[in-house]
Order: sequence, then structure tokens, then C-alpha cells
Amino acid sequence: MNKLLLTGLLALIWLKCFSTCIVIYIAKNGHIYVAADSRRTFVFNDNSNDVKFESVCKIHNVGARYFAIAGIDDSSLLETATRALQQNPNIDTAIKSFGTMMVTHYNALMADTKRYYPDKFKHFLKAGLADISFFGFFSGFPNIINVEFFCELDKNGKVVSKYRLHKVNNITIIGISQDITNSRPEELPSRETMEQNPELFVESLVKIEAKMQPFAVSEPIDILELKPNGPIWIRKNENAALY
Repeated sequence: MNKLLLTGLLALIWLKCFSTCIVIYIAKNGHIYVAADSRRTFVFNDNSNDVKFESVCKIHNVGARYFAIAGIDDSSLLETATRALQQNPNIDTAIKSFGTMMVTHYNALMADTKRYYPDKFKHFLKAGLADISFFGFFSGFPNIINVEFFCELDKNGKVVSKYRLHKVNNITIIGISQDITNSRPEELPSRETMEQNPELFVESLVKIEAKMQPFAVSEPIDILELKPNGPIWIRKNENAALY
């Protein structure tokens, strides 16, 4: 990989790598509710004064199959996930294909990172590479599957990228979520909100991150309600770019 291109990909390290916040929740009514911030931040030449923002839609789909991304090199994640879903009618096969292709990509990317930017490579060893959630209705039931990418070194010091799957039973938050984890009970949406207004519940969690991490996570917040018979966009920024 070109070193200049690699520099651009790594410029957002200090934004905790996963500079986004997406909440996916299976409510009591059996519907899937998704809230996602819409900020994408570009930092050039590792100079915090040289930044650009754009608004993007972070909730994607291929037909009735939906997914959301938080991780390094999001454009490759989006392209690869889209291709895997288009080529594989079976969701399990599609996710396996996606994981295999991204492992190959990350092996090359992280090998170059280790070579040119060893200090930043240590960050990835600790924090991981990406979290992707695939969600929708499979066999009539709501289903969320998280794919987590990480890397490690083998006994010879060679970079080995891997992925693992995690089936989500209730709620998942991908991207920056430390502030949500550390929030006081009074700062979190109530159980009543969670049960009676699930769309406000997922939005409120993203708003916590937007308040604490405004440079990385920002409104407007897109909100999707996914039913067995199709999607309802409660809010969608129609002017957002697709990445």
C-alpha cells in the first residue's frame, strides 16, 4: 500500500478509531430499532487544525439485509459487505465471505502499519479494528449478528488478523460507547422509555455520545424502525452522502 494512503487511513487514530455511535435494539414488539449519528470526520496530515466534516448515512442495506459499520477503513468495509450480501443469498455464507475478505485486507493493511507506524500499530493490537452489525429478519425472527475484527502477532512477529461472531439477543452499541457505559443512571433513558418509546431510547443513547464526543459523534441522528414486512425511516437525513 502507498505510504501516503496509509497515512490518511490512520489519521483518525486519536479519535478512538471507531469515531461513530450506532445503537441497535430489539424491542418488546419484536421490531428492530436503529439510531446512528451522521458525522464523518477527516483529519489531514495528522493536524487537528486541518479537518473536514461531512454528513453520511451509516445505516446500509442490500435488499432486506441491513448492516452498520464502525471501524478503520470504513469504505472497504462497506464495499466488501455489500458485495458479500449481493453474491450470497444465505446470510451465514455472506457473513463468512465478508469476514474472509476483510481478514485478507486487514492483514496487508496492518502489516504496512506495523512497518511504517509501529506506535499506532500498538493501538490496533489493543483496541481492535472494526465492529460490524448485520441485522434483519431471518426465518421471521429479528436477528442481530456482530462481526468483530482484531489483530495480533504470531510467535514470529507476523501480523494475523481475525474475526469473531457474536449473536445479539437484545441490544448492541458499536463505535464509541465508553461514555454510555460510564454514564450515571440518571443520565440514561428510563426503562419506561425503553419499553414504550424504543425509538427515543436508541436516540437518547446516541445523544449521550454526541454530547461527550462532539468532534467525533454528531447529530442529526438517523433512526430506523425495521419490521418483518419492511423498514420505516423515523428520521433520515436525505442530504447525507453515502460512504
